[in-house]
Formats: sequence, structure tokens, C-alpha cells
Amino acid sequence: MARRPQVQPAVPSRPEDLARLTSTVSRFCQIIERLPARALLEKPWGPRQVLSHLVYWHEDYVRQIEARRSGKGWLLPEGGFKELNAKAVASLAGVGVPTLLARFRTANARLCRLAADPASAGLPIQLKQDSKSWPLAEFLIQVEAHIRRHGEEIVRTHELRPERSEP
Repeated sequence: MARRPQVQPAVPSRPEDLARLTSTVSRFCQIIERLPARALLEKPWGPRQVLSHLVYWHEDYVRQIEARRSGKGWLLPEGGFKELNAKAVASLAGVGVPTLLARFRTANARLCRLAADPASAGLPIQLKQDSKSWPLAEFLIQVEAHIRRHGEEIVRTHELRPERSEP
């Protein structure tokens, strides 16, 4: 029988933290959309791979929280981050960039709904086996910073097409 994780006192994520996460995900997606097609060609660790990495983990957080909320066990991945990220990118290699962007936005919306709900706010979350367990609200602050740093790196290292102006 799966052991139910110990639940911390429920402290839902602050609305401003969830808004910042959503804004960062949106900004990251806009950066990817403004890249020339050549920047999204397969590379060992280019923008497409970074997007795949972020989508994989965001969807994993949602599945982990949903499993824990329902009292199901959750098997955390084992291994080092380099190996896990390589597997994550490989698992999404056949998925088109527009689909990855849509999945990222969808996973983020689900994640934010879960984080705002006191029923899941106190659940611990981990990235992998033998890693630190975080309260969800704290964890999402770190996730936002991680996504922001990836976006900043892409902006520094790639030329973006001009933003389209709205009519």
C-alpha cells in the first residue's frame, strides 16, 4: 500500500506568485515564438530542448500533485538531472513546437489552479528521488525563477524576430 505523504499546513500560493509564474511562462513562450526557425533545429541543448525540458517537468509537477491529492503513490524519477533532462527531451522529440507551447501553457494553468487550492497547497513536491521536498508554494517560486533564467539565456544567445504589433 502506498504511503500517503505527510501534508504540511496548507498555505496556498499567493496570487501574485501565481501571476508571476504565469507571466514568466507566457513570456518564455513568446520568446520561443519569436525565434527564427533555424534556432529551433535540433541541437544538443538549444531553445527547443529547453522548451521540451520545461514542458516535461511542468507536466510532471501536475501529475505528481494530482496523484498525491488522490492519495495515490507517485514514483519519483531516479538519477541525476543531466540524465533525467536528456530523457525528458528525448520523450518529446517528436512533438512540434506549437504543441509544446500549448502543453506548457495548459500545464501551467493546471499547476496554478492546484497551487491556489488549499487541498493541495500543503502537499510536498520533489523533483526526483533523494531530492529536497518543498512545500508547493515555495517550490513554484523556484520554478518561476528557473523558467525566467532559461528565457533570459535564450534572449542573450539568440536573435529574436520583432514582436508583432496588435492592430
